Amino acid sequence: MKRQTAKRLTAVIISILTVTISVTAQEGLGIGKIFDKYGHSKGCRMVEMNNTNLHGHSLRVYKSLTYKRIGNAIETMLKEDRRKARKIREVVDDGRITSGYYMMPPLDDGINRYILFSKGIYGSGAVIYIEGRLSPDDIMQICYAKKRR
Repeated sequence: MKRQTAKRLTAVIISILTVTISVTAQEGLGIGKIFDKYGHSKGCRMVEMNNTNLHGHSLRVYKSLTYKRIGNAIETMLKEDRRKARKIREVVDDGRITSGYYMMPPLDDGINRYILFSKGIYGSGAVIYIEGRLSPDDIMQICYAKKRR
């Protein structure tokens, strides 16, 4: 009986630490402010997954926010992260940045962090935060992987 209780307590502690790691990893980044401020707003949809797989890649954190009308409000926060980025890939259409990704400095344990974004019309769009042992090539493969039927 005591052994089962100890196992359950250990599992709870690990779960709490995992959530704490994902929250602290976004501290100091504009993307964290975006999720905090707009994650539960009307017209927005937030998805958060920890310790998951995406297209065969193991991710520690996957967090996304799609929005309908707040694009201009988050622009400053994305620019804040752009200044800190180690690698920048952007798509410019008609003189306007429409999508891209920023590779942020890795965490102390070597985990890479990425911010992906896409801007639509009328202030709509999406932002994604990813943590994992992915390379920039892996991010490109995920972004441009053909959908399977």
